[in-house]
Amino acid sequence: MAGREGAPGDRGARPARLTVLVHDRPQAEAALALEAELGLAVTLAASHALTRFAGVGYLVALGELVGRPILVDCGDEPGTALEALRAGVRALVLRDAPAQIGKLRDIARQLGAEVLDELPSPVIALAPGEDAAARLRALFAPTGPGPSSEAEAAVRGAEPLGRGVRRGRATMRVTPEVKKILSWYESENPGVKTNLVRLLMHGRLGGTGKLVILPVDQGFEHGPARSFAPNPAAYDPHYLFELAIEAGLSAYAAPLGALEQGAATYAGEVPLILKLNSANSLHAGIPDQAVTASVDDALRLGCIGVGFTIYPGSEACYAQQEELREIAREAKSKGLLVVVWSYPRGGKVSKEGETALDIVAYAAHMAALMGAHVIKVKPPSARIDLDAARPAYDKAQVPMETLSQRVAHVVQAAFNGKRLVVFSGGEAKDTEGLLAEVRAIRDGGGHGSIIGRNSFQRKKPEALALLEKVVAIYRGEA
Repeated sequence: MAGREGAPGDRGARPARLTVLVHDRPQAEAALALEAELGLAVTLAASHALTRFAGVGYLVALGELVGRPILVDCGDEPGTALEALRAGVRALVLRDAPAQIGKLRDIARQLGAEVLDELPSPVIALAPGEDAAARLRALFAPTGPGPSSEAEAAVRGAEPLGRGVRRGRATMRVTPEVKKILSWYESENPGVKTNLVRLLMHGRLGGTGKLVILPVDQGFEHGPARSFAPNPAAYDPHYLFELAIEAGLSAYAAPLGALEQGAATYAGEVPLILKLNSANSLHAGIPDQAVTASVDDALRLGCIGVGFTIYPGSEACYAQQEELREIAREAKSKGLLVVVWSYPRGGKVSKEGETALDIVAYAAHMAALMGAHVIKVKPPSARIDLDAARPAYDKAQVPMETLSQRVAHVVQAAFNGKRLVVFSGGEAKDTEGLLAEVRAIRDGGGHGSIIGRNSFQRKKPEALALLEKVVAIYRGEA
Protein backbone atom coordinates (compact mmCIF):
# COMPACT_ATOMS: atom_id res chain seq x y z
CA MET A 1 0.00 0.00 0.00
CA ALA A 2 2.74 2.38 -0.90
CA GLY A 3 1.96 6.00 -1.65
CA ARG A 4 2.51 7.93 -4.87
CA GLU A 5 5.67 7.67 -6.91
CA GLY A 6 7.20 10.11 -9.35
CA ALA A 7 8.09 13.76 -9.03
CA PRO A 8 5.06 15.86 -8.06
CA GLY A 9 6.44 18.88 -9.83
CA ASP A 10 7.07 17.10 -13.14
CA ARG A 11 4.15 18.02 -15.41
CA GLY A 12 4.69 14.99 -17.62
CA ALA A 13 4.85 12.50 -14.75
CA ARG A 14 2.21 9.94 -13.98
CA PRO A 15 1.96 8.00 -10.72
CA ALA A 16 3.11 4.41 -10.64
CA ARG A 17 0.39 3.63 -8.10
CA LEU A 18 -3.15 4.90 -7.79
CA THR A 19 -5.92 4.46 -5.21
CA VAL A 20 -9.36 4.35 -6.83
CA LEU A 21 -12.47 4.79 -4.65
CA VAL A 22 -15.09 2.51 -6.21
CA HIS A 23 -18.73 1.80 -5.42
CA ASP A 24 -19.56 -1.43 -7.18
CA ARG A 25 -18.33 -4.36 -9.22
CA PRO A 26 -18.42 -2.68 -12.67
CA GLN A 27 -16.26 0.20 -11.43
CA ALA A 28 -13.81 -2.13 -9.70
CA GLU A 29 -13.46 -4.41 -12.71
CA ALA A 30 -13.04 -1.47 -15.07
CA ALA A 31 -10.27 0.02 -12.91
CA LEU A 32 -8.42 -3.29 -12.73
CA ALA A 33 -8.77 -3.88 -16.47
CA LEU A 34 -6.93 -0.60 -17.13
CA GLU A 35 -3.91 -1.34 -14.94
CA ALA A 36 -1.72 -2.63 -17.75
CA GLU A 37 -3.03 -0.20 -20.37
CA LEU A 38 -2.29 2.84 -18.23
CA GLY A 39 0.82 1.49 -16.55
CA LEU A 40 -0.65 1.93 -13.05
CA ALA A 41 -0.76 -0.36 -10.03
CA VAL A 42 -4.33 0.13 -8.81
CA THR A 43 -5.46 -0.16 -5.20
CA LEU A 44 -9.22 -0.53 -4.95
CA ALA A 45 -10.66 1.30 -1.96
CA ALA A 46 -13.99 2.27 -0.42
CA SER A 47 -14.67 5.68 1.06
CA HIS A 48 -15.74 6.02 4.67
CA ALA A 49 -19.19 7.04 3.45
CA LEU A 50 -19.53 3.87 1.37
CA THR A 51 -18.33 1.75 4.29
CA ARG A 52 -21.07 3.22 6.46
CA PHE A 53 -23.77 2.93 3.79
CA ALA A 54 -22.94 -0.49 2.30
CA GLY A 55 -21.35 -2.23 5.28
CA VAL A 56 -18.12 -4.15 5.64
CA GLY A 57 -19.70 -7.39 4.43
CA TYR A 58 -20.52 -5.83 1.08
CA LEU A 59 -16.94 -4.63 0.62
CA VAL A 60 -15.51 -8.05 1.49
CA ALA A 61 -17.89 -9.66 -1.00
CA LEU A 62 -17.00 -7.08 -3.64
CA GLY A 63 -13.31 -7.85 -3.22
CA GLU A 64 -13.97 -11.56 -3.59
CA LEU A 65 -16.03 -10.99 -6.74
CA VAL A 66 -13.33 -8.97 -8.50
CA GLY A 67 -10.37 -10.94 -7.14
CA ARG A 68 -8.72 -7.99 -5.40
CA PRO A 69 -9.26 -7.00 -1.75
CA ILE A 70 -10.84 -3.62 -1.05
CA LEU A 71 -9.01 -1.13 1.17
CA VAL A 72 -11.72 -0.14 3.66
CA ASP A 73 -11.86 3.42 5.02
CA CYS A 74 -13.26 3.18 8.56
CA GLY A 75 -13.02 6.92 9.24
CA ASP A 76 -12.52 7.57 12.95
CA GLU A 77 -14.63 4.58 14.07
CA PRO A 78 -12.61 1.89 15.92
CA GLY A 79 -15.72 -0.30 16.15
CA THR A 80 -16.03 -0.38 12.38
CA ALA A 81 -12.32 -1.14 12.07
CA LEU A 82 -12.63 -4.07 14.49
CA GLU A 83 -15.66 -5.36 12.60
CA ALA A 84 -13.70 -5.10 9.35
CA LEU A 85 -10.85 -7.16 10.80
CA ARG A 86 -13.34 -9.73 12.08
CA ALA A 87 -14.87 -9.91 8.60
CA GLY A 88 -11.52 -10.68 6.99
CA VAL A 89 -10.46 -7.25 5.74
CA ARG A 90 -6.68 -7.20 5.47
CA ALA A 91 -6.09 -3.49 4.87
CA LEU A 92 -8.04 -0.61 6.36
CA VAL A 93 -7.77 3.08 7.20
CA LEU A 94 -8.48 4.38 10.72
CA ARG A 95 -8.08 8.07 11.52
CA ASP A 96 -7.97 10.11 14.73
CA ALA A 97 -8.30 7.23 17.20
CA PRO A 98 -5.06 7.40 19.24
CA ALA A 99 -6.49 5.55 22.23
CA GLN A 100 -7.42 2.48 20.18
CA ILE A 101 -4.97 2.53 17.28
CA GLY A 102 -2.20 0.64 19.07
CA LYS A 103 -4.45 -2.21 20.15
CA LEU A 104 -6.06 -2.43 16.71
CA ARG A 105 -2.65 -2.53 15.05
CA ASP A 106 -1.69 -5.41 17.36
CA ILE A 107 -4.86 -7.29 16.44
CA ALA A 108 -4.28 -6.56 12.76
CA ARG A 109 -0.69 -7.76 12.96
CA GLN A 110 -1.83 -11.06 14.45
CA LEU A 111 -4.28 -11.45 11.58
CA GLY A 112 -1.75 -10.48 8.92
CA ALA A 113 -3.60 -7.23 8.26
CA GLU A 114 -2.53 -3.58 8.04
CA VAL A 115 -3.99 -0.43 9.60
CA LEU A 116 -3.20 2.81 7.76
CA ASP A 117 -3.63 6.43 8.84
CA GLU A 118 -4.78 7.66 5.41
CA LEU A 119 -5.67 6.38 1.97
CA PRO A 120 -2.45 6.02 -0.08
CA SER A 121 -2.21 8.95 -2.48
CA PRO A 122 -2.86 9.82 -5.21
CA VAL A 123 -6.57 9.09 -4.85
CA ILE A 124 -9.29 9.21 -7.50
CA ALA A 125 -12.85 9.23 -6.11
CA LEU A 126 -15.41 7.89 -8.57
CA ALA A 127 -19.01 9.03 -8.23
CA PRO A 128 -21.78 6.39 -7.93
CA GLY A 129 -22.55 5.04 -11.38
CA GLU A 130 -19.64 6.87 -13.00
CA ASP A 131 -17.85 5.22 -15.94
CA ALA A 132 -14.54 4.25 -14.35
CA ALA A 133 -12.81 3.47 -17.63
CA ALA A 134 -13.73 6.81 -19.18
CA ARG A 135 -12.63 8.72 -16.08
CA LEU A 136 -9.25 7.02 -15.78
CA ARG A 137 -8.50 7.21 -19.50
CA ALA A 138 -9.33 10.92 -19.47
CA LEU A 139 -6.91 11.43 -16.59
CA PHE A 140 -4.01 9.21 -17.55
CA ALA A 141 -4.16 8.08 -21.17
CA PRO A 142 -1.66 10.00 -23.35
CA THR A 143 -3.59 12.82 -25.03
CA GLY A 144 -1.11 15.63 -25.58
CA PRO A 145 1.84 17.53 -24.17
CA GLY A 146 0.76 17.20 -20.52
CA PRO A 147 -1.90 15.87 -18.20
CA SER A 148 -5.12 17.68 -17.43
CA SER A 149 -5.46 19.71 -14.27
CA GLU A 150 -7.33 16.81 -12.73
CA ALA A 151 -4.55 14.40 -13.62
CA GLU A 152 -1.96 16.83 -12.29
CA ALA A 153 -3.94 17.10 -9.05
CA ALA A 154 -3.95 13.32 -8.82
CA VAL A 155 -0.17 13.14 -9.37
CA ARG A 156 0.27 15.70 -6.62
CA GLY A 157 -1.66 13.43 -4.28
CA ALA A 158 -4.81 15.53 -4.08
CA GLU A 159 -8.34 14.19 -4.38
CA PRO A 160 -9.99 16.02 -7.29
CA LEU A 161 -12.85 18.05 -5.84
CA GLY A 162 -16.37 18.16 -7.21
CA ARG A 163 -16.54 14.40 -7.77
CA GLY A 164 -18.00 13.27 -4.49
CA VAL A 165 -15.12 14.68 -2.41
CA ARG A 166 -15.38 17.39 0.22
CA ARG A 167 -12.54 18.60 2.41
CA GLY A 168 -10.33 15.77 1.24
CA ARG A 169 -12.74 12.97 2.12
CA ALA A 170 -15.03 11.06 -0.20
CA THR A 171 -18.78 11.36 0.35
CA MET A 172 -21.71 9.32 -0.93
CA ARG A 173 -23.38 11.62 -3.44
CA VAL A 174 -27.14 11.30 -3.78
CA THR A 175 -27.88 10.23 -7.34
CA PRO A 176 -30.36 11.99 -9.65
CA GLU A 177 -32.67 8.98 -9.42
CA VAL A 178 -32.80 9.19 -5.63
CA LYS A 179 -33.28 12.97 -5.74
CA LYS A 180 -36.27 12.42 -8.03
CA ILE A 181 -37.78 9.98 -5.55
CA LEU A 182 -37.23 12.43 -2.68
CA SER A 183 -39.21 15.04 -4.65
CA TRP A 184 -42.28 12.77 -4.48
CA TYR A 185 -42.52 13.20 -0.71
CA GLU A 186 -43.29 16.90 -0.75
CA SER A 187 -44.46 17.40 2.84
CA GLU A 188 -41.78 15.40 4.63
CA ASN A 189 -39.27 16.80 7.10
CA PRO A 190 -35.47 16.49 6.74
CA GLY A 191 -35.35 13.52 9.11
CA VAL A 192 -37.69 11.45 6.95
CA LYS A 193 -35.87 12.42 3.78
CA THR A 194 -32.51 11.58 5.36
CA ASN A 195 -33.79 8.11 6.20
CA LEU A 196 -35.12 7.73 2.66
CA VAL A 197 -31.60 8.51 1.46
CA ARG A 198 -30.14 5.97 3.91
CA LEU A 199 -32.49 3.34 2.49
CA LEU A 200 -32.08 4.22 -1.18
CA MET A 201 -28.31 4.73 -1.11
CA HIS A 202 -27.45 1.59 0.83
CA GLY A 203 -26.16 -1.71 -0.46
CA ARG A 204 -25.53 -2.99 -3.94
CA LEU A 205 -28.59 -1.21 -5.31
CA GLY A 206 -27.61 2.08 -3.69
CA GLY A 207 -28.45 5.04 -5.93
CA THR A 208 -30.51 3.07 -8.46
CA GLY A 209 -33.94 3.80 -7.00
CA LYS A 210 -34.51 0.04 -6.55
CA LEU A 211 -34.71 -1.92 -3.29
CA VAL A 212 -34.26 -5.47 -2.07
CA ILE A 213 -35.26 -5.87 1.58
CA LEU A 214 -34.95 -8.93 3.84
CA PRO A 215 -38.12 -9.31 5.99
CA VAL A 216 -38.11 -11.88 8.78
CA ASP A 217 -41.39 -11.77 10.68
CA GLN A 218 -42.39 -15.28 9.63
CA GLY A 219 -41.59 -16.75 13.05
CA PHE A 220 -44.45 -14.70 14.46
CA GLU A 221 -46.75 -15.33 11.52
CA HIS A 222 -46.15 -19.04 10.87
CA GLY A 223 -44.12 -20.42 13.79
CA PRO A 224 -40.41 -21.21 14.18
CA ALA A 225 -40.20 -24.67 12.59
CA ARG A 226 -42.21 -23.68 9.51
CA SER A 227 -39.93 -20.68 9.13
CA PHE A 228 -36.45 -21.86 10.09
CA ALA A 229 -36.28 -25.68 10.13
CA PRO A 230 -35.33 -25.78 6.40
CA ASN A 231 -32.16 -23.84 7.34
CA PRO A 232 -31.56 -24.12 11.12
CA ALA A 233 -28.86 -21.43 11.08
CA ALA A 234 -31.69 -18.92 10.63
CA TYR A 235 -33.01 -19.58 14.13
CA ASP A 236 -30.17 -17.23 15.24
CA PRO A 237 -31.04 -13.55 14.66
CA HIS A 238 -27.35 -12.78 14.05
CA TYR A 239 -27.43 -15.04 11.00
CA LEU A 240 -30.22 -12.94 9.51
CA PHE A 241 -28.35 -9.68 10.08
CA GLU A 242 -25.28 -11.20 8.42
CA LEU A 243 -27.29 -12.47 5.46
CA ALA A 244 -28.67 -8.98 4.76
CA ILE A 245 -25.22 -7.40 5.21
CA GLU A 246 -23.24 -9.91 3.16
CA ALA A 247 -25.79 -9.81 0.34
CA GLY A 248 -25.58 -6.00 0.22
CA LEU A 249 -29.34 -5.62 0.66
CA SER A 250 -31.15 -2.31 1.09
CA ALA A 251 -32.57 -3.04 4.55
CA TYR A 252 -33.53 -5.70 7.10
CA ALA A 253 -37.03 -5.71 8.64
CA ALA A 254 -38.01 -7.73 11.71
CA PRO A 255 -40.00 -7.64 14.98
CA LEU A 256 -38.66 -6.16 18.20
CA GLY A 257 -36.90 -9.13 19.78
CA ALA A 258 -35.04 -10.10 16.62
CA LEU A 259 -33.68 -6.58 16.12
CA GLU A 260 -32.79 -6.20 19.81
CA GLN A 261 -30.69 -9.36 19.53
CA GLY A 262 -28.36 -7.89 16.87
CA ALA A 263 -28.82 -4.13 16.64
CA ALA A 264 -25.76 -3.35 18.76
CA THR A 265 -23.49 -6.00 17.23
CA TYR A 266 -24.24 -4.84 13.69
CA ALA A 267 -24.85 -1.16 14.40
CA GLY A 268 -24.73 0.93 11.23
CA GLU A 269 -24.07 -2.00 8.90
CA VAL A 270 -27.55 -2.28 7.39
CA PRO A 271 -30.65 -0.03 7.62
CA LEU A 272 -33.23 -1.52 9.99
CA ILE A 273 -37.03 -1.42 9.86
CA LEU A 274 -38.87 -2.36 13.05
CA LYS A 275 -42.09 -4.30 12.39
CA LEU A 276 -44.53 -2.87 14.92
CA ASN A 277 -47.40 -5.34 14.66
CA SER A 278 -47.76 -9.07 14.09
CA ALA A 279 -50.29 -11.88 13.85
CA ASN A 280 -49.82 -15.52 14.76
CA SER A 281 -51.16 -18.71 13.21
CA LEU A 282 -52.60 -19.98 16.50
CA HIS A 283 -55.35 -17.35 16.30
CA ALA A 284 -58.56 -18.45 14.60
CA GLY A 285 -60.64 -15.27 14.69
CA ILE A 286 -60.98 -12.39 12.29
CA PRO A 287 -57.76 -11.29 10.54
CA ASP A 288 -56.02 -8.87 12.87
CA GLN A 289 -52.58 -8.02 14.28
CA ALA A 290 -51.35 -7.00 17.73
CA VAL A 291 -49.11 -3.96 18.19
CA THR A 292 -45.92 -5.45 19.65
CA ALA A 293 -43.46 -2.52 19.61
CA SER A 294 -43.35 1.27 19.50
CA VAL A 295 -41.87 4.13 17.51
CA ASP A 296 -39.56 4.85 20.45
CA ASP A 297 -38.26 1.27 20.23
CA ALA A 298 -37.34 1.97 16.61
CA LEU A 299 -35.45 5.11 17.61
CA ARG A 300 -33.66 3.27 20.41
CA LEU A 301 -32.49 0.58 18.01
CA GLY A 302 -31.28 3.03 15.35
CA CYS A 303 -33.91 2.06 12.77
CA ILE A 304 -34.64 4.10 9.67
CA GLY A 305 -38.33 3.34 9.85
CA VAL A 306 -41.23 1.30 11.15
CA GLY A 307 -43.34 -1.33 9.44
CA PHE A 308 -47.07 -1.93 9.96
CA THR A 309 -49.52 -4.43 8.45
CA ILE A 310 -53.11 -3.62 7.57
CA TYR A 311 -55.75 -6.07 6.32
CA PRO A 312 -58.13 -4.09 4.09
CA GLY A 313 -61.46 -5.90 4.08
CA SER A 314 -61.10 -7.49 7.49
CA GLU A 315 -63.64 -6.76 10.20
CA ALA A 316 -60.64 -5.26 12.06
CA CYS A 317 -59.54 -3.03 9.18
CA TYR A 318 -60.91 0.25 10.51
CA ALA A 319 -59.24 -0.19 13.90
CA GLN A 320 -55.98 -1.07 12.12
CA GLN A 321 -56.21 2.04 9.98
CA GLU A 322 -56.72 4.17 13.06
CA GLU A 323 -53.68 2.54 14.71
CA LEU A 324 -51.65 3.19 11.57
CA ARG A 325 -52.78 6.82 11.49
CA GLU A 326 -51.35 7.45 14.97
CA ILE A 327 -48.17 5.43 14.40
CA ALA A 328 -47.50 7.17 11.08
CA ARG A 329 -48.02 10.58 12.63
CA GLU A 330 -45.60 9.82 15.48
CA ALA A 331 -43.00 8.16 13.24
CA LYS A 332 -42.93 11.04 10.76
CA SER A 333 -42.71 13.62 13.53
CA LYS A 334 -39.57 11.81 14.73
CA GLY A 335 -38.04 11.49 11.27
CA LEU A 336 -38.77 7.81 10.62
CA LEU A 337 -40.09 6.15 7.46
CA VAL A 338 -43.44 4.40 7.38
CA VAL A 339 -43.52 1.05 5.55
CA VAL A 340 -46.98 -0.49 5.14
CA TRP A 341 -47.66 -4.16 4.46
CA SER A 342 -51.09 -3.91 2.76
CA TYR A 343 -52.65 -7.39 2.57
CA PRO A 344 -56.42 -7.48 1.84
CA ARG A 345 -58.34 -10.37 3.38
CA GLY A 346 -61.75 -11.03 4.87
CA GLY A 347 -64.93 -9.07 4.18
CA LYS A 348 -65.87 -9.03 0.48
CA VAL A 349 -62.45 -10.38 -0.58
CA SER A 350 -62.43 -14.06 -1.59
CA LYS A 351 -59.44 -16.22 -0.71
CA GLU A 352 -58.35 -16.34 -4.36
CA GLY A 353 -59.06 -12.62 -4.60
CA GLU A 354 -56.40 -11.67 -2.07
CA THR A 355 -53.93 -11.45 -4.97
CA ALA A 356 -56.41 -10.34 -7.66
CA LEU A 357 -55.28 -7.34 -9.68
CA ASP A 358 -58.11 -5.05 -8.59
CA ILE A 359 -57.62 -5.98 -4.92
CA VAL A 360 -53.84 -5.56 -4.88
CA ALA A 361 -54.11 -2.20 -6.67
CA TYR A 362 -56.77 -1.11 -4.18
CA ALA A 363 -54.48 -2.17 -1.30
CA ALA A 364 -51.54 -0.19 -2.68
CA HIS A 365 -53.70 2.89 -3.18
CA MET A 366 -55.12 2.62 0.33
CA ALA A 367 -51.60 2.45 1.83
CA ALA A 368 -50.57 5.51 -0.16
CA LEU A 369 -53.63 7.37 1.11
CA MET A 370 -52.66 6.41 4.66
CA GLY A 371 -49.29 8.15 4.21
CA ALA A 372 -46.97 5.22 3.58
CA HIS A 373 -43.52 6.00 2.22
CA VAL A 374 -42.92 2.40 1.14
CA ILE A 375 -45.76 0.02 0.26
CA LYS A 376 -45.46 -3.76 0.34
CA VAL A 377 -48.02 -5.81 -1.60
CA LYS A 378 -48.19 -9.25 -3.17
CA PRO A 379 -47.59 -9.83 -6.90
CA PRO A 380 -51.04 -9.58 -8.53
CA SER A 381 -52.76 -12.34 -10.47
CA ALA A 382 -54.78 -11.90 -13.68
CA ARG A 383 -58.11 -11.90 -11.84
CA ILE A 384 -60.73 -9.27 -11.03
CA ASP A 385 -62.37 -10.18 -7.73
CA LEU A 386 -64.93 -7.46 -7.07
CA ASP A 387 -67.95 -7.49 -9.36
CA ALA A 388 -68.27 -3.74 -8.86
CA ALA A 389 -64.75 -3.19 -10.23
CA ARG A 390 -65.08 -5.39 -13.31
CA PRO A 391 -66.89 -2.84 -15.56
CA ALA A 392 -64.22 -0.20 -14.86
CA TYR A 393 -61.43 -2.59 -15.86
CA ASP A 394 -63.30 -3.74 -18.94
CA LYS A 395 -64.12 -0.22 -20.10
CA ALA A 396 -60.57 1.06 -19.59
CA GLN A 397 -59.14 -2.11 -21.12
CA VAL A 398 -56.48 -2.27 -18.41
CA PRO A 399 -53.72 -4.62 -19.66
CA MET A 400 -53.32 -7.61 -17.37
CA GLU A 401 -52.13 -10.55 -19.44
CA THR A 402 -48.56 -10.48 -18.11
CA LEU A 403 -47.24 -9.96 -14.61
CA SER A 404 -45.26 -6.92 -15.73
CA GLN A 405 -48.49 -5.31 -17.00
CA ARG A 406 -50.21 -6.05 -13.71
CA VAL A 407 -47.27 -4.66 -11.71
CA ALA A 408 -47.43 -1.49 -13.80
CA HIS A 409 -51.10 -1.05 -12.88
CA VAL A 410 -50.42 -1.55 -9.16
CA VAL A 411 -47.60 1.01 -9.28
CA GLN A 412 -49.92 3.38 -11.14
CA ALA A 413 -52.44 3.00 -8.31
CA ALA A 414 -49.80 4.24 -5.84
CA PHE A 415 -50.06 7.91 -6.89
CA ASN A 416 -49.06 7.22 -10.49
CA GLY A 417 -45.76 5.69 -9.39
CA LYS A 418 -44.87 8.41 -6.88
CA ARG A 419 -44.70 6.02 -3.95
CA LEU A 420 -42.14 3.26 -3.54
CA VAL A 421 -43.89 -0.07 -4.13
CA VAL A 422 -42.12 -3.35 -3.37
CA PHE A 423 -43.48 -6.83 -3.91
CA SER A 424 -43.28 -9.80 -1.58
CA GLY A 425 -41.49 -12.98 -2.52
CA GLY A 426 -44.36 -15.04 -1.12
CA GLU A 427 -44.15 -18.76 -0.41
CA ALA A 428 -40.94 -20.64 -1.19
CA LYS A 429 -40.51 -21.28 -4.90
CA ASP A 430 -37.78 -22.52 -7.23
CA THR A 431 -35.00 -20.17 -8.26
CA GLU A 432 -36.07 -19.71 -11.86
CA GLY A 433 -39.67 -19.01 -10.85
CA LEU A 434 -38.55 -16.36 -8.39
CA LEU A 435 -36.14 -14.72 -10.85
CA ALA A 436 -38.81 -14.63 -13.56
CA GLU A 437 -41.12 -12.88 -11.10
CA VAL A 438 -38.39 -10.36 -10.22
CA ARG A 439 -37.80 -9.57 -13.90
CA ALA A 440 -41.53 -8.94 -14.36
CA ILE A 441 -41.56 -6.63 -11.32
CA ARG A 442 -38.62 -4.70 -12.75
CA ASP A 443 -40.12 -4.50 -16.22
CA GLY A 444 -43.42 -3.31 -14.79
CA GLY A 445 -41.77 -0.41 -12.97
CA GLY A 446 -41.89 -1.93 -9.47
CA HIS A 447 -39.36 -0.47 -7.08
CA GLY A 448 -38.07 -3.79 -5.80
CA SER A 449 -38.66 -6.96 -3.86
CA ILE A 450 -38.97 -7.87 -0.20
CA ILE A 451 -37.80 -11.48 -0.07
CA GLY A 452 -37.96 -13.53 3.12
CA ARG A 453 -38.50 -17.29 3.03
CA ASN A 454 -37.10 -17.60 -0.47
CA SER A 455 -33.76 -16.38 0.86
CA PHE A 456 -33.31 -17.30 4.54
CA GLN A 457 -34.69 -20.84 4.14
CA ARG A 458 -31.74 -21.63 1.83
CA LYS A 459 -28.21 -22.34 3.03
CA LYS A 460 -26.18 -19.15 3.07
CA PRO A 461 -24.07 -19.77 -0.09
CA GLU A 462 -27.22 -20.58 -2.05
CA ALA A 463 -29.08 -17.62 -0.55
CA LEU A 464 -26.24 -15.22 -1.38
CA ALA A 465 -26.06 -16.55 -4.94
CA LEU A 466 -29.81 -16.09 -5.34
CA LEU A 467 -29.81 -12.56 -3.92
CA GLU A 468 -26.87 -11.61 -6.15
CA LYS A 469 -28.97 -12.62 -9.16
CA VAL A 470 -31.95 -10.65 -7.86
CA VAL A 471 -29.81 -7.56 -7.40
CA ALA A 472 -28.29 -8.01 -10.85
CA ILE A 473 -31.78 -8.07 -12.37
CA TYR A 474 -32.73 -4.80 -10.69
CA ARG A 475 -29.44 -3.28 -11.82
CA GLY A 476 -30.33 -4.24 -15.39
CA GLU A 477 -27.43 -6.68 -15.61
CA ALA A 478 -29.43 -9.90 -16.01
